[in-house]
Parts: sequence; C-alpha cells; structure tokens
Amino acid sequence: MDTVWPLSILTRFATIPANPRENDYYAPYNKLLNVLFPPDGPFTVGPQTYPIAESPESIDILVEYQVFWGDAPVFILEIRTGPKVGLVSAREEADLQIRRRLRDLIGVCPLSKLHAISAIGTKLCFYTAEAGRAITPPRIVADDQLTTDTAPLGRWDCDVLEAEGAARLEALVYEIHRACAQLDPGERLFFGYSHESHMPLEGTD
Repeated sequence: MDTVWPLSILTRFATIPANPRENDYYAPYNKLLNVLFPPDGPFTVGPQTYPIAESPESIDILVEYQVFWGDAPVFILEIRTGPKVGLVSAREEADLQIRRRLRDLIGVCPLSKLHAISAIGTKLCFYTAEAGRAITPPRIVADDQLTTDTAPLGRWDCDVLEAEGAARLEALVYEIHRACAQLDPGERLFFGYSHESHMPLEGTD
C-alpha cells in the first residue's frame, strides 16, 4: 500500500482490528494529529466528547479532536467507526454533527476559514466553513417523500492510509500552519512531511 506516513503512524493504525469499535481509531488519529501539529509548538490537540442523543440518560457519545492555536480552535476531526461508512443514516448523522460543530466554532476561530474532517474509519470527507458563507461541501436537504441520500458515500472519497488521502491531509495542514503563522509571524512552525523522506519540513516565511 502506497503511503506517505512514517512507520510509527502506520504501526499504530495497524492495531485497528478487523471488526473495530469506534475507540479503536482514537489512538491512531491522536498520534497522527500530534505529529502534524507538534505539541512542543503553539498547537494543542485536545479530545472533546459530546452526547450524540438529546436524552441526558443516553450513554452514546461522540469523540472528536480539536486542534487549538493557543486557546482557539483551528481544526476539527470527528471519528466514526469504519463499517458505518456504508450506512446512509450513519453518514447523515456524521455530516450533520460536523456542520453543527463548524457553526458553533467558526465565531471563535482566529482564521478566516475553519477546516474540519469527518473520518469514518480511515475514509475522509473534508469540510470548510467561513463566516457568513455556506459550509462546503453544500448540505443536501432531505425530502420526506423521497429516499434522499443527504451525505453521499462519494464525499468520503479518500483514505488517510493511501497516497491521495495523505497528500490532501498534508496540504490542508500546510494551509492551516501558514494561516496561523500570519497570526504570529515570529513563530517557527512545522509544515508537514516530505513525501520522499518522511522528514518534517519547517517554514519561516
């Protein structure tokens, strides 16, 4: 499998069993995020938990990771278990949840854009929010009279463990780092991985 991640990350993802639970994905994604947003710099990767159902008696929770610049969110990653990617209802729930989070946090994000990823297993769907503009990709409105798929499978169109998905994630991380650098031009930032060497690149411009 063609990948661009260091062996330590691939080894962590390889621990995910064939019939995974949602929490089997937490450690691999946590490790990946802490490599992309190193904790010895201005970024902090923080897990957040939220109840999925409205009922206070519900034990169903959603775990997401937020990346903070200082104390302000600049990136969101929400995780669902891999087998759910084939379920229309699971994709719709994931899509609605991440749109709610983007609406909640765009007002406190210091950047002009707040990026988010819905990860269902290792499949990724990329979202972007800007104040006063529609979230992309656009929401598909359900029709009670039709079997409308409001979160098509094709939107989770790349895999974090494959070359295309890794490259898209790296490009997004690079964009976030550069945008954050404009907030504090004196800060030396990590700017992703070289596909050839897996060595971190730093930028100062």
